[in-house]
Amino acid sequence: MKKFFDDIRLELGKISWINKRENVKSTGGVVLVTIILGLFLLLVDYIFSSITEFLLGGN
Repeated sequence: MKKFFDDIRLELGKISWINKRENVKSTGGVVLVTIILGLFLLLVDYIFSSITEFLLGGN
């Protein structure tokens, strides 16, 4: 059992972990893309709902 955990510790040591700055930068990029995509989908939804309402004769 000890060898198993020693092997796990050895393998985890081989991983190239990103530093805090890279992590914050990546997270900021994901948040930015998510906001932009959300705004784009909001615009597309508004356009399609306006077209649908116009075609169906809504108020």
